[in-house]
Amino acid sequence: MTHTAQTQQISQLIQQLIHQTQQASGLYEQLLKQEQSNAMQLEQLAQREQQAAQIIQHALQGHQTAIQQLQQISQLSQQIDSSISYTQGYAAPSAYSNGYMQQRH
Repeated sequence: MTHTAQTQQISQLIQQLIHQTQQASGLYEQLLKQEQSNAMQLEQLAQREQQAAQIIQHALQGHQTAIQQLQQISQLSQQIDSSISYTQGYAAPSAYSNGYMQQRH
């Protein structure tokens, strides 16, 4: 093979490598754009997930407050029930029940 033929063959190989490298660069650019798009979508998804987590946290806080209020209502109800039971138990043997008040009138 002559020097000129070798030079042409080397030149063709270089052109093929340039072409293949350009094709690979194009594919990497597409891949980069896709990854950037994916990253943006993931960031948006992460923001929505954070908002959802905050909503759930607020709902749980509301439920805890409701539970505390219901427990307070239950305690008050028990206190009222105990008070009524005590008052009824105290009033039963009173002067009204043994006829004393009827005799005074």
